[in-house]
Amino acid sequence: MSPHKLFNGRRLLLVVCCLLSVVSGRGEEKVWCLITDGGESVPMSEVLCLAAADDDSTFAVVLKGGDAIAGVRRAHFDMEIPTGLAKPSIVVARDLLHLTNIPAGNIAYIYTIDGKLMQQAKADEEIDISTLPSRAYYIIRWGEASFKFRKP
Repeated sequence: MSPHKLFNGRRLLLVVCCLLSVVSGRGEEKVWCLITDGGESVPMSEVLCLAAADDDSTFAVVLKGGDAIAGVRRAHFDMEIPTGLAKPSIVVARDLLHLTNIPAGNIAYIYTIDGKLMQQAKADEEIDISTLPSRAYYIIRWGEASFKFRKP
């Protein structure tokens, strides 16, 4: 092998090694993530549990910090750079709706499936839904976001 070809191969290897160190030096490290059908990517180190009801076709990904991603139908696992929670979400817990990633000052509207307004409230971290009939499906809407939920 000629010294010229060997030198070109080493230069290419040096350039590739330099590029890899620049890319990996950005602090964006791939980790095992749970990826929902909605596109949220959450590191597995942040996932506390998955919560589901027997009579619902969706589940919630509950995070260690108390936030959750509700309305998930499917999820898979992969190595990637996590994006975190990208959109608002809700978790139903008996007579309370727990809201996450909601911009301050929004009003939440709760409708029956056929469109009847049942309740409106300030979209804080929790909304009391104790006055709503149980074992029924509802739509909650605030701003551009809306979710279907079932009150147990």
